[in-house]
Amino acid sequence: MKSIQRNASRYRSASWERVCAASTRVPADFGRHLRDIARPLQIAYQRLMSSYDGHPAGIECRMADRESWAFALPDASGSKAWRIQQFDLDGFIGHLCFDSLNEAIEEMLRMGYCVTDPGALDRIGATDRWARGVRRAAIMQKHQQGLVTYRQMVEELSALPA
Repeated sequence: MKSIQRNASRYRSASWERVCAASTRVPADFGRHLRDIARPLQIAYQRLMSSYDGHPAGIECRMADRESWAFALPDASGSKAWRIQQFDLDGFIGHLCFDSLNEAIEEMLRMGYCVTDPGALDRIGATDRWARGVRRAAIMQKHQQGLVTYRQMVEELSALPA
């Protein structure tokens, strides 16, 4: 009976490629050490990329040790092609832009967003805590734009329901 071989794509992160190339130019023990350091990221990258046929755009990933998530999506600002959008229970907390999806995914994993959690944004975005966080962010944005004074911002934040 013939064995059936699975044809799984092998996705390699840029970090893994660099380490493997550098490993050939250094002593064997040091090369092994470099690969050992890079291996966890490569494993996470391979898992995520192969789970979504090399295109995990929009798939939320969570940090293992705290309630913080991120996902990669096309960047609407136009500064770069892709962005990592981060959020927590209180709203959006930041973003980073990249030239390629692969770069964005690799950096998202490097930052610790390694546990896939599809649907997290919809689930968390439907909570009262998220709504309060978005209202707080809007008030702070008004201050940052110079539309209200610091004192007015503090008063508006203090007036928000708990």
